[in-house]
Amino acid sequence: VTMTKKEVKKVIFKGNKLNFAFLTFASLFEAAAMMLTSIMLEKIVSIASSDSLDDLITQGIIFITVLALAAVVYGLMLHIRPKYRKKAIQQYKNNIYEHLLKKSISDFNKYDTSTYTSALTNDVNYIEENYLFSIFTIITDVTLFIATIVVMLLYSPILTLAGIILSLLPLIVGLLIGSKLSVHEKNISDGNASFMHFVKDNLIGFSTIKVFKAEHKIKDLFTKNNQSLESVKAKKERTTILMDFLQVITQYVSQFGVFFIGAYLCIATDEIQPAVIILFLQLMNYIMSPLITIPSVLSKRNACNPLFEKIANLLTVTEENDHLLPIKTTSIDNISLSNINFAYDETAVIKNLSYTFEKNKAYAIVGSSGSGKTTLLNLLIGRHLNYTGNICYDDLELKNISLDSLFENMSFVEQNVFIFDDTIINNITMYSTVDEEFLKDIINKSGLTDLIKEKGEDYKCGENGSNLSGGEKQRISIARALVKKSQILLMDEATSALDNETSSTITNNVLNLNNMTRIMITHKLEEASLSRFDEIIVLKNGEIVEKGSFEDLINNNYIFKSLYQIE
Repeated sequence: VTMTKKEVKKVIFKGNKLNFAFLTFASLFEAAAMMLTSIMLEKIVSIASSDSLDDLITQGIIFITVLALAAVVYGLMLHIRPKYRKKAIQQYKNNIYEHLLKKSISDFNKYDTSTYTSALTNDVNYIEENYLFSIFTIITDVTLFIATIVVMLLYSPILTLAGIILSLLPLIVGLLIGSKLSVHEKNISDGNASFMHFVKDNLIGFSTIKVFKAEHKIKDLFTKNNQSLESVKAKKERTTILMDFLQVITQYVSQFGVFFIGAYLCIATDEIQPAVIILFLQLMNYIMSPLITIPSVLSKRNACNPLFEKIANLLTVTEENDHLLPIKTTSIDNISLSNINFAYDETAVIKNLSYTFEKNKAYAIVGSSGSGKTTLLNLLIGRHLNYTGNICYDDLELKNISLDSLFENMSFVEQNVFIFDDTIINNITMYSTVDEEFLKDIINKSGLTDLIKEKGEDYKCGENGSNLSGGEKQRISIARALVKKSQILLMDEATSALDNETSSTITNNVLNLNNMTRIMITHKLEEASLSRFDEIIVLKNGEIVEKGSFEDLINNNYIFKSLYQIE
């Protein structure tokens, strides 16, 4: 499903039309009130020289009426403007996150997490500041500009023409310099994403930095990345300052020019009165302000377009298509791999691999580091679909299967466990409702009984399980997989952080499970556990070099026996 920039923008205004309509009316009212006030000032100055008290009182009544209406409008804005902002930004972020969760694993991994984080934080803040309310600024300024021209023409066409020509000076400055701001904003957005990626990566690896005494090198890299980002921001700031300075200078020139020409017309032709000159000076602000403001507002508003485009690209889903079929949920009889080849950046990792995993059997995958064990499991869950050959769940090829339906029937315990900053129980159940007795049994099978007795079910695990040991995190991840009651269980070194006794207990508990196909990568080659597997698969350089029972492989006196003796 391809997202478009237009679809992303629509989310902001969905269900927000009444609020938008009122704020549009308020913008028009603001322009009308400002124009009426300016005309009233001219009237009052004229009345002052005519000594007409009644006319002065009339102007006062009109002013009080306008003020009362303004109080009502702005009183409503106190409620409606925050409501409009809240609804727009809240549903915009909700929509982004909802679509992110629809992405497949491989789709999601096309971008690093800092890109997603930047899109949900920095970019949203910029959109809120420069897009959400900019249309109302434009409505007010354009309305005020048009009304000003009409009023000025009624008083003096000649002075109006002079005012318009002089007012073009700030506009020219804005057009010449303002277009650069859009480029700067895009560069800042990219810089923020890159900087956040660097910071997050180093904070996650903080212990590694300390252990290997890499503080000075990391500090230098941080300084370099920080300098790069701040340099981009400084370029934008210099451009903004230059534009503001030139616009202020040209604004002063324009106002002085209108005042000078108006005074000349007043003296030489007696065509206009001094009160009209004062009115024109006031109205000049309503010509120049839009000419200065609108290019800047439009530039910042247009700078949001690359951010919307970026979001659209992030949310595009390319793998879950309408033609994909759901896998049957009643029973998966086998997983068949035929002539599978897979490479990372042209480096072959899996080579011409063929094998069939049968229903409800237990398989151990062993091999030295880099033999392709983890890659094989990643292929089985659809994390990489750019393989050649066939991976079939019964008679359905993996590339034709809806991955959502596959995940409904599969659990995966990864080597690098992720724990949410939530309670132990929520990390096990993943926020689903689980029968209490069943949950208690799973907690026991996963070796978590003592941990929960000690710390309690509601113990907060911390950011990525920072309050837990590596073994505790692994046990939680195992419990999480078992709670799901899937047909297929994949485990990648799931007990590597556990002591041998606990590892053996949990492995045996998993092997005792019925009605589940279990495929486990392990480096703990213990006869008591391995002899219980239906088959052991030995990988080397991406190929199956041995397979069979523990006894068969020991008798083969080949690679498995060497690995076993080393262990």
